[in-house]
Amino acid sequence: MKYYGITDKGLRRASNQDSYVIASNQAGDIFAIVADGIGGNRGGDIASRMAVAHFSKEFSETDAFTDLDDARRWIQENITIANSTIFNYGVEHQELKGMGTTFCGVMITSVGRLIVNIGDSRTYAWWNDGRFRQMTMDHSLVNDMLMHGEITSEEAENFPRKNVLTNALGVWETVKSDIDVHNEDVDGFLICSDGLHGYVEEDTIRTIIFDQNFEPALKARKLIKAALEAGGFDNVTVILIDVRGDHYGE
Repeated sequence: MKYYGITDKGLRRASNQDSYVIASNQAGDIFAIVADGIGGNRGGDIASRMAVAHFSKEFSETDAFTDLDDARRWIQENITIANSTIFNYGVEHQELKGMGTTFCGVMITSVGRLIVNIGDSRTYAWWNDGRFRQMTMDHSLVNDMLMHGEITSEEAENFPRKNVLTNALGVWETVKSDIDVHNEDVDGFLICSDGLHGYVEEDTIRTIIFDQNFEPALKARKLIKAALEAGGFDNVTVILIDVRGDHYGE
């Protein structure tokens, strides 16, 4: 397996509120996570760093999971802890009230894979026969309206409040999370913040992903470049996991 992560603050933002990690545990499993902080100057960068730091530390100290139910329980328990930690930090520091973060990741273990999502960062999977599919569902106002038939897909593209989330880590006392088993025979995963998928056409992303001439590191850098060329309006973070490749590292 090869994997690589990279982040960039973009061309329009003063700071980078995205964080990411590709953590490994005692059994050699990996947990790749992208967190996109929300709350503007009220601590989005703090929230995303807190989420990533918590999961990186806790995951590095785990041993092998007995099965996917065990792994799912571990994720859910730590989401609850991280949510409370971030929420309470915001309460204790009133200037940061409302801070939070998206949380999107792929856990690859010896007993199977799990995809977790909170917010509107995304995980995609790809197959070398040309298939490329979004595996997470955005927890956003625009997606809720689209799913309920209140707007069309064309209207969704130009929706003025695309950045309004209906779910995030740390903003509220409780949080919902999607934790899904994914044991399909895939060739790779892309995890990214909306700084990529919100501005770069999916066809462009696909073209870069399926370029067989480049390693994940260069593909990830090309995706960042595409986001900057699209205007660089937001922070952008990319993790690529080549499931078929030899170990590569961050």
